[in-house]
Amino acid sequence: MMTPLWLDTPGFPLPLADMLLAGTLGRDHLLRAAAMAQAAGETAPDNADWPRLRRQLLAAALEEDPLYGPTAGALAQALRAAPPGRINPAFSAQVEALAARFRPPESVAYYERLLAASNPGRIEAYLENEIRNGRAALFWLHIALHRAVLGRDFDRAAALAGLALAGELTPLGHKVAGDLALLRGDSPAALAAYDAAEALAPWPAGLFRRPLAALAAGREDVAAKALAALLRDFPEHVSAGLALYDLISGRRRGLGRLASDLCVALYTFNKADDLDKTLASLFASDFSRVDGTVRTLLLDNASGDATPDVVAAWTDRVGIDRLAAIRVPVNVGAPAARNWLASDDRLAEAAHVAYLDDDVDLPVDWIARLAAAAEAYPEAGVWGCRVLDAVNPAIAQGVDVMLLPPDQGQEEPQLSGLHAQGFDFGGFAHLRPCLTVMGCCHLFRRERLLGTGGFDIRFSPSQYDDVDHDWRLALAGTPPVYQGHLAVAHRRPAPALVRPRPDQLAGGQANWQKLAAKHAGRYAAMAAALRQATTSDLRRKYEVLAQVGPRLDAGF
Repeated sequence: MMTPLWLDTPGFPLPLADMLLAGTLGRDHLLRAAAMAQAAGETAPDNADWPRLRRQLLAAALEEDPLYGPTAGALAQALRAAPPGRINPAFSAQVEALAARFRPPESVAYYERLLAASNPGRIEAYLENEIRNGRAALFWLHIALHRAVLGRDFDRAAALAGLALAGELTPLGHKVAGDLALLRGDSPAALAAYDAAEALAPWPAGLFRRPLAALAAGREDVAAKALAALLRDFPEHVSAGLALYDLISGRRRGLGRLASDLCVALYTFNKADDLDKTLASLFASDFSRVDGTVRTLLLDNASGDATPDVVAAWTDRVGIDRLAAIRVPVNVGAPAARNWLASDDRLAEAAHVAYLDDDVDLPVDWIARLAAAAEAYPEAGVWGCRVLDAVNPAIAQGVDVMLLPPDQGQEEPQLSGLHAQGFDFGGFAHLRPCLTVMGCCHLFRRERLLGTGGFDIRFSPSQYDDVDHDWRLALAGTPPVYQGHLAVAHRRPAPALVRPRPDQLAGGQANWQKLAAKHAGRYAAMAAALRQATTSDLRRKYEVLAQVGPRLDAGF
């Protein structure tokens, strides 16, 4: 008998289902889903579950960004309409206090002038003064904490939070302290802070970040019970369901093997220092997980720096049988470089191909992690990973991207960007099908790499050629699979840290328009294929969780 899911409910809107299947993270993503739940409730006012879902989505949005006043205001209103006894009074009081105390300033013009002047010292002094003086303190604290986490100045962040989150906001202060500790890497402190927050003002379904902190601290028993309890109260929390399944099934720690030869292919242009570091991490990898030979094929896109010297030094170090280089006379761009590598006879000898960027830091077990994904989903067209910023690992640059329904007034669907709406607390560490993965570290079976026609050179010099290739794989019935338990550091700074140059922005926007035009008319088929893949995957996982449910109740 098929295990029913929340989306099997008669009349459950497909756009809302697609939003939830994409994940239950990201403040703006969750606020949009809550608005959809509210609209569904207005269409079916006799269904008491829509207000419950809206309340929980709003609470999840507040967990994602706990100092955002508009979320607190909407949640406070929703809680007032909740049936008696459904919500802990202390939590309601906390939300009401936050909503009442969050007041935007009359003007932010002076702050904008400070930003334009690019004087960090004056900016930080101004923010601290505004927080201390209590004039729109929570508004300015919201900005100051974001800046502090971007700069990884967690001591300053904690000190500023302590200035404003006391008294009636003490439970929220514990919640924010947990967030800062988790991002800093102190998971035991994070778990203790979340426990303190929950003891004073329990959230409607519990904090999702509490089991994430428990996982990071090695407390899998605590994490399993907390995730199971959260899902009982909030079954639509897809991210929690994915985390619980990967914990129970062992996929969270799973390592696999490639049963045949592997060719590692990468291309480079004028990044000698980055390339040297990338090759160092590559040749420190655990190649014992490959039952065959491993060869690296490197294409130098006519670099004018010391790249040829770096390539020569590494070839001498590891041998030409392990590292073969190609140097082309001009920079052919990313898609043509990928195709050039794919057409090389030496790559044709391998059953698997891993494409890497020239500015990544690979963990030792990256092959074993991708092999585990290939073993779990052998039908996939490509297996990718979670990509973190090398300078600030709290910033996720790439996760599992999904297709979202068009926003009001738009014709084209959107690509999900949940990771760009906040920091990475561990909620993207799961394994599942998706629409596209970030192309700086991904694994193919060679015949599937070549079977979709290669990478489209119309996306030269770079950007979206890998997305286009993934979309074609999804339409062909072999969707990408995301291995979120493999985190690869990317040394190209995230836009949150370094603003892209105007030419980079223009090139990206132009290539996005090419991508949208190329696939116009295919979005409905793509959305249906993705929905089928993700729903079937989630259903299988929930069937397993339903079978082990009593075991969780008794203690994992």
